[in-house]
Amino acid sequence: MIDIKPRNIARNPIARAYAKERLKKLMLDCQIKLYLAEDGEDVKALIVHLADGIFSMARAYELMSQTQSVEYRKLRSAMNVLTQCSEARFRWRKDYAVTVDNALQICVEKWTTIPVQTFHLAMKEVMG
Repeated sequence: MIDIKPRNIARNPIARAYAKERLKKLMLDCQIKLYLAEDGEDVKALIVHLADGIFSMARAYELMSQTQSVEYRKLRSAMNVLTQCSEARFRWRKDYAVTVDNALQICVEKWTTIPVQTFHLAMKEVMG
């Protein structure tokens, strides 16, 4: 779901605005799927894609020493929920939706405020 782009594209304000709108649409689709998922439903494909973004954003906050922020705490909560879901063989529980939704909103709203180099480093560390 997350594409690592060359730095010149990532620094281009028009390309970033386009990427932000594209990300909003993708996240809205994911949020709808989360709320429509039934208890016990296998959500592996969805969770694996969402985890990249949430874990990368949380790592960026760590790199910026913002682990006391409200945003980071919400991202951490979502990371815990996603980990719990994966340990349960990706079986969904409806009560996960709000926590993951809050983290997705942070990803959509805040990713452009993260310095480009910090975000790229976080993504590399999370996704290898």
